[in-house]
Amino acid sequence: MFKFITGIVAAFVSFNTLSAPVIKPLQFEEVTTNIFLVKSFREFKNLKSPDNPIVIDANSLIYIDGKDAYLIDTPWNAENMPQLMTWIENRDLTLKKTVFTHFHEDQTGGLEYLQEHGFDTYATKLTNTLLVNDNKKAANHELDAQESVLLDNKIEVFYPGPGHSKDNSVVWFPKEKVLLGGCLMRANEVNTIGWTGDADLAQWAQSAKNVLIKYPETKLVIPGHGDIGKGTSVISHTVNIAESL
Repeated sequence: MFKFITGIVAAFVSFNTLSAPVIKPLQFEEVTTNIFLVKSFREFKNLKSPDNPIVIDANSLIYIDGKDAYLIDTPWNAENMPQLMTWIENRDLTLKKTVFTHFHEDQTGGLEYLQEHGFDTYATKLTNTLLVNDNKKAANHELDAQESVLLDNKIEVFYPGPGHSKDNSVVWFPKEKVLLGGCLMRANEVNTIGWTGDADLAQWAQSAKNVLIKYPETKLVIPGHGDIGKGTSVISHTVNIAESL
C-alpha cells in the first residue's frame, strides 16, 4: 500500500499498484543548464474502470555542479535506479549526495538501492524516524531540523513546518532561484489537496506561506507531482487550497 494518491483521482483509484510497478522509462527534462527534472511513474488500479489503470507521475531533480551530481529525491521505483545511474554515468558525472524531502515512497523509492551501492544519503532526523517507523531504512546522514546546506551557495534544504506530511522539506537553488517544493506543494493544474493520511491540515497553509515568505524571488517551483509552475504561482495555489479545507 502506498502513501500517496493524487486528489483528482482519489475517488477512482485503488491504493494498490499493479503487479509491474515500472510501466515506462524515466523522463528527463532540462529545467536550467544544470538542473534536470526526473519523472517516474506508477500505475494504480482504477476502481471505476478496472481495464483502464491510472498513471501518476512523481518528480525528482538532478543538480549538476561541474562533474558532480546531486539527487533531490529518487524515482518512485527502485527498478528505475539503474536507468538513473546510467544517465549520470553517461555524462561522466559522479553522484555525490542524495537528499530526501519526506519519507513517502514516491520520493524515497530508491533509497535502499543507494544504500546498497554505498552512496551518501541525507534526510532530517524526523524523516529518518518516520522511515524507520514505516519499516524502511533511514538515510545514512542527518540534516539539521530547520535549515541545512547540502552544497555551499548552491543547494539549501528548508523545513517550513508540517503539511502533506509532518516532515516535508523544500530544497532551494539560490543561483537559479528554483525551488523543489516536493509534496508540500500542489501543482497548478490540480485543485484538490490530495492524499491526507499523514497530513497536518491545520498547519499546511501556514507552512506553504513560510516558503513564500522565505523565497519570494522564486522563478520556478517543482511540486512533488505534476507540472512546473512559473514564479510563486504553485506556492500561492497551495496556500489557497489549504486555506479552503
